[in-house]
Amino acid sequence: MTIGRSEAADITVTADATVSRLHAIIERVGGRWVVIDNGLSMNGTFVNGERIGGFRKLESGDSIRLGKSVFVFTDGRPSEDEKTVVQVRLPTRNALTDAQYLILEALCRPYDSQTTFTYPASNWQIAHDLCLSVATVKTHMRALFKIFDVEALPPNQKRVFLVERAMESGVIDYHDRVGPRPVVR
Repeated sequence: MTIGRSEAADITVTADATVSRLHAIIERVGGRWVVIDNGLSMNGTFVNGERIGGFRKLESGDSIRLGKSVFVFTDGRPSEDEKTVVQVRLPTRNALTDAQYLILEALCRPYDSQTTFTYPASNWQIAHDLCLSVATVKTHMRALFKIFDVEALPPNQKRVFLVERAMESGVIDYHDRVGPRPVVR
């Protein structure tokens, strides 16, 4: 089975622009199910949070992430320990410290997903805006990457995915981004 944005895919994911037209393949090999991403996708394929290269054997209950879309693989045979449904939850505002929230807000401020060539703020820009050291910003950014589950992404994609997840979860909304800049003392 092919998975991707293309209407020709067996499993079509049209609502997520971060999924490639042909993103991955799920196939039965030697009596086992595997997911295959041999460089088919731009944003990679992750099984249980770990990026795969080539193929990965699947177990019932494994989480498969393509772009921002998450699927739970099941082979149709419920096991004894499968008592609950696996859900991927995005963090809430309460999951962040005040400092993490201010840094996330500053990161998101210049980003506009509707406009081409806009990027989240750099560590230096955030440090300058909030009167912090770059080292402090980096420490909080590492924590935010972990909280929003983007730490496994390639370094050049983490910041954009973090911003998109922060907005998708409602932790940061458009009014937070364009409002007055906070004063940190």
